[in-house]
Amino acid sequence: MGSNIGIYNLHMQAMGGGEKLTLVLAEHLSLSHHVSLFCAEPIDITSLEKFFDVDLSRVTVRALNGLGPFSRVIAKVPGVRGPASTLQHYLQLKDLNLDLFINNSYASGLKCPAPRGIFMCMFPHTRPRLLSPGIQQHSGGSSSKNTIDSYPSIVAISEYSADWTRQMWEREAEVIYPPCDAMGPPNQKRKVILHVGRFIADRDEDGRHHKGQRLLLEIFNQMTDLHKEGWKLHLVGSAGTDKYSADFANTLRRTAENFPVHFHINAPRDELRDLFRSASIYWHGTGYGFDAGRYPSKQEHFGISTVEAMTAGAVPVVYGSGGQKEIVTNEIDGLYWENIDGLLMQTRRLANDPTLSARLANAAVLSSKRFSREAFTARIDQLIAKLLS
Repeated sequence: MGSNIGIYNLHMQAMGGGEKLTLVLAEHLSLSHHVSLFCAEPIDITSLEKFFDVDLSRVTVRALNGLGPFSRVIAKVPGVRGPASTLQHYLQLKDLNLDLFINNSYASGLKCPAPRGIFMCMFPHTRPRLLSPGIQQHSGGSSSKNTIDSYPSIVAISEYSADWTRQMWEREAEVIYPPCDAMGPPNQKRKVILHVGRFIADRDEDGRHHKGQRLLLEIFNQMTDLHKEGWKLHLVGSAGTDKYSADFANTLRRTAENFPVHFHINAPRDELRDLFRSASIYWHGTGYGFDAGRYPSKQEHFGISTVEAMTAGAVPVVYGSGGQKEIVTNEIDGLYWENIDGLLMQTRRLANDPTLSARLANAAVLSSKRFSREAFTARIDQLIAKLLS
């Protein structure tokens, strides 16, 4: 039955879009191949299956071992700046004789441990040199260029990411949009503005991809005219497990006191679907405040939650940059904003014009069908058949 395929993601606890892609990919490929999912630590498979609506019963989930004696020695070598676990993982994976290796771990420095490989690129990262030249050829870590060049195929999740992959890595990437679920059909719409995104601390120095909840909350708090008309803001997302993210979520809650704002942290799937179906407006603000030319990685790389909102007829009002421009066409199936005044104006347009809102909502549902799970798996099957032929 099929080939031996390994899928690698060290960030499963984040439970974000990249993790969803990993699990949908593992589920689908396990129908025809022997699939192993490699993680940094043991994971709660049942919770992930329920949260992402996947069946992992045919997937072997393996937590890779920590540092071995050789890795501990390498970690002490001058010039080694990357995690020694990268080398340890490479040595373990190399011994498994995989037919195909798919690296879907963001900012990974792991060289391909199989004869065929796919690097799933959320956005091209830059890394310091991992190993000194004298030991590079023996290792699973390398410079960014050597790492990327060890993968025969690069897959970007959007044309936006593919363009920057071309600029930063000098590699062509095949664009395969991530799998998005149909959250509809639309229900009776209520005066609800919805935002979905991970609650992680918005510290610039930690390099993570933030969703801008603080900004959106502060803007909504200003819209007292909508409050009086019964509009509410619902913020949904998984919570980071670190102290900074916990503090961030608590700060947001305090900021929302005495305002019509509701939090749904780690909400079950059924609750999330109900919110999508009843929401009239979907807000997305990732990238605002950062010049797209100077800080391209801080823009939205794609935007699964925007698509899923569209499937349920919630009109997207999005910061018009990055991958969002591939999902939403301004004034056709959603609205763009470029500054705070623009977000206020576009939101009030929808709140006060039911005809406009209905037209955009209907168009959003139709447009969203381009990004289904079926479209994703069909493209993946084509690529893998070509690589394994």
